[in-house]
Amino acid sequence: MPQLINILKGEMSLVGPRPERKFYIGQIVKQHPEYKYLFKVKPGLSSWGMVKYGYASSIDEMIERMKYDLIYIENVSLLIDFKIMLHTIKNNMGRERQIGIKKAG
Repeated sequence: MPQLINILKGEMSLVGPRPERKFYIGQIVKQHPEYKYLFKVKPGLSSWGMVKYGYASSIDEMIERMKYDLIYIENVSLLIDFKIMLHTIKNNMGRERQIGIKKAG
């Protein structure tokens, strides 16, 4: 919910690289300086990296996920944003069904 408020305030976009925790940013840019470009655009509620890679729990996984976000930044368009949102909705619906099955079982 707080992220939706950030979107309404203009601090975030619906689609864009997911915001990364400040603790990790220095480590990521140290290993891959080109990733500094990800932090120059508005973060998004959903991203190509989240759609293609998913949640990242380590620096290496964050770097891998960010490769997709760099591709997104280089090719940004309304059509791609629309596709990312469709994938995000589809992925979240799938998770809700899985949670519902686990709760019912």
